[in-house]
Amino acid sequence: MKNNILEEDNVNPTSVLQLFENAFLKASLDEDEDIRITTAPGSLFLVKVLPDKKMLKYASWFGFKDGVSVDKKLAFLNQLNYGVILSRFSMPEENVLLSEYFLSYEEGIQLYQVINSFRLFERVTIGAIKQFDIAHLIE
Repeated sequence: MKNNILEEDNVNPTSVLQLFENAFLKASLDEDEDIRITTAPGSLFLVKVLPDKKMLKYASWFGFKDGVSVDKKLAFLNQLNYGVILSRFSMPEENVLLSEYFLSYEEGIQLYQVINSFRLFERVTIGAIKQFDIAHLIE
């Protein structure tokens, strides 16, 4: 790290974890070398280093309540994706809402940008669910 930039060759799970720890976020590496971040409200977020794409992947999962129809889930996903620019929302499994954001680190990345992008992703994801989940589909 020089001049507040994490150089491309130095981007790895351990160096990115250190950035989150330095920002006083509750973060750890799991067995897959993904960075798990638990926020103050108790939400779990994941940051994965994708070296083949030179990207950081920010992700978070939420559960749909039991008994919600597929039509309602898909309508909710469409509403989220239409109303939110930063995150991409999907349903990888029947009762799972996934929010994702990708950040390039090609040619290096500013240390501030890694943390600021995470905080923005967290605010947008949680805020979007609160704003658009008027039918209370999410647990």
